[in-house]
Amino acid sequence: MTVPTHSNALNIAVTQDAMASFSKASDPRLAHVMSLLVKHLHAFVNESQLSKAEWLKGLEFLTAAAKITDDERNEFSLFSDIMGISSMVDVVSQPPGGTPSSVLGPFHNHDSHLQPNGSDLTHGQPGERVWLHGRVLDVHQNAIPNAQIDFWQNADNGLYPAQDAAQDPQNLRCKINCDANGGFSLLTIRPHPYTVPTDGPVGALLAASNRGIWRPAHFHIIVSAPGYVGLVTELFPAGSDYLDNDTVFGVRPGLIVDVKNCDNSEVAVQYGLTAPFKEVEFDFSLVKQA
Repeated sequence: MTVPTHSNALNIAVTQDAMASFSKASDPRLAHVMSLLVKHLHAFVNESQLSKAEWLKGLEFLTAAAKITDDERNEFSLFSDIMGISSMVDVVSQPPGGTPSSVLGPFHNHDSHLQPNGSDLTHGQPGERVWLHGRVLDVHQNAIPNAQIDFWQNADNGLYPAQDAAQDPQNLRCKINCDANGGFSLLTIRPHPYTVPTDGPVGALLAASNRGIWRPAHFHIIVSAPGYVGLVTELFPAGSDYLDNDTVFGVRPGLIVDVKNCDNSEVAVQYGLTAPFKEVEFDFSLVKQA
């Protein structure tokens, strides 16, 4: 029988006391989650034998992340992404049967304007035009009326409005209400691979770790409908660089889409395009709330 040392006994006591300190929380789920968080954080400190200098360095990192976070950019979200935590939350929280989820990213903004279904988001800017369209369905392939699409992406220079003062804050983002058949469409441009922001503490961490900083090209989309579990996801054009080494681990096989040639003359006239033009067609599948 191994007799615990004084140091080990003290470690165990501190952990048990800290875990128990959340036991009286009014929300049982809060008590459970915080107790587990304490347990695993303490285990990390113990296993790594974290020094006071390293602990202070960690606090400095969090402080720097707070200073750079604002309404347009969330450094904590980026930190969660590059640690794979965002993707793990996607994996464990998204109900089975629907479209795979993916990471939210640091550049989502809640104030995107509601635009008519079929809107042209390009407004004369550079970039290869892409007609993005599809439907929102349930897991039995029935249309979901009253669904909403929240869409955003980067511009032809690889930057989001929050990174580029020359862009309109609403550039290449919108909310669209689907039609009675769950249908949606919009005209946008082909997205480009880009680096995650490297001018903050997360960028410094990636550099110190000799890690890649690139994400493959993608469209960001949130799909929501009354009575259904909301979906935060991304669509990745096939053939994009970095599909196999996305620095935030967001690529899912079911989210890689073909960018095809389209000869639809009606759509060409609607948007002033010359056929053939590019299209991406994708149907989203939502799971009913329990």
